[in-house]
Amino acid sequence: MYRKRDLAIWCSVYETCGVTEFVRLVEEALTSYKRVPIYDWPALVQVSELGLPCVRVLQNVVSSRDLYASISENYIEIGSRLTNHLSHLLRGHLVVNGLATDEMKEDQLGVDLGL
Repeated sequence: MYRKRDLAIWCSVYETCGVTEFVRLVEEALTSYKRVPIYDWPALVQVSELGLPCVRVLQNVVSSRDLYASISENYIEIGSRLTNHLSHLLRGHLVVNGLATDEMKEDQLGVDLGL
């Protein structure tokens, strides 16, 4: 299951940067994503929490790269490894551009330090 901080990161990037920049950042993240030949448990993200426009963008961009992203009326389903990868890179964008919350900055520092 996705974490609330992932949701906050995605919403923050979508709202502060706009659709075009969100698409560019997700595409950039997908370019650096490395598939592993194991089953990737799906993360379910509720449409009501993320917003339908953002969910559709995610589904379209992820699917265009032949990665699994399934959308239903209530949620989008994306692999958990991919979810983590997207969150890490989107959070990094927020931190670098001074748009991250203190919690996001702490999380990024922990990841950067390997904690």
